[in-house]
Amino acid sequence: MTKMTMRTPEDFGFLAVVYSHGWYQCPPFHWDAEEKTLTRVARDATGQPVVLRIREPRRGTLEIQADVEGKLTDADRRKLRSDVRQMLQLDREIAGFHDLCRRHEHLAAIPELGAGRFLRCPSVWEELVKSICGTNVQWSQAVRMISRVAELGEPVEGYHAWPTPERIAEAGEETLREQCRLGYRAPYIIELAASLRDGSLDLGPIERGELEGPDLRKAFLAVKGVGPATADYLMILNGVADRLSIDSAVYAFVKDRHFGGRRPSAAEIEQLYEPYGEWRALAYWFEAMQEYWWGPAGFDFVPDPGRE
Repeated sequence: MTKMTMRTPEDFGFLAVVYSHGWYQCPPFHWDAEEKTLTRVARDATGQPVVLRIREPRRGTLEIQADVEGKLTDADRRKLRSDVRQMLQLDREIAGFHDLCRRHEHLAAIPELGAGRFLRCPSVWEELVKSICGTNVQWSQAVRMISRVAELGEPVEGYHAWPTPERIAEAGEETLREQCRLGYRAPYIIELAASLRDGSLDLGPIERGELEGPDLRKAFLAVKGVGPATADYLMILNGVADRLSIDSAVYAFVKDRHFGGRRPSAAEIEQLYEPYGEWRALAYWFEAMQEYWWGPAGFDFVPDPGRE
């Protein structure tokens, strides 16, 4: 077992990032709410699976435990630290979003919570598969599908690593349909895995942050199984928040919260969040999280609504 520590930005809140969206419910992530520990099977510099346990013993510091025999190499440390930075978006600049939140009473708690970043997967490959699994289903169904896909990865200490494209391609479409119950999504994921395995698709430009705006969205839409709403969601995960991903959940929230129970048009929703500019998607998302998820779920990091 090896322990590492990492400093975090002043505007970072560990719990707020873990609870930013549903990835924490999906293997290879495993969240222990009592211990406030995020367990994740990552891969070292040689591609071998390693169980990481991440916790925040105090604000500003992360403690990372790597369950390995012996010592980690310097290359392994760099790789695992890089993965943690990616998963928690430690390098994401959100000061502008926090400045905006302070000007709006219903978002004023966001800077205090250290919210605004999203829990990420270490690879775009993993996020694409999970996002495809989440299309046209209830979230609980998506979690079950994702969990079954994760079980195709290498077992390690009672967990599973996320399966590589090679492993998914070898498993085949029938396995994804019958064992993982992905239905029509199975051929999309098999095609994605095969194109990554044979090199006809390179996700490197996305991974390295080389694509922006329309080019990034175009790259996501080029993946079969990724529609406009899913592409917009992936854009948000990749730090582009100037476009709303308007789906049934958005309609349901704004109908009750802003339109007195009347279902608005997409244009009305766009107009509602237009004043938030480049941060409009985050403004919607964290407004909804506070009202529909964090507060009702009783997360103990949520400030008292009666605070001054």
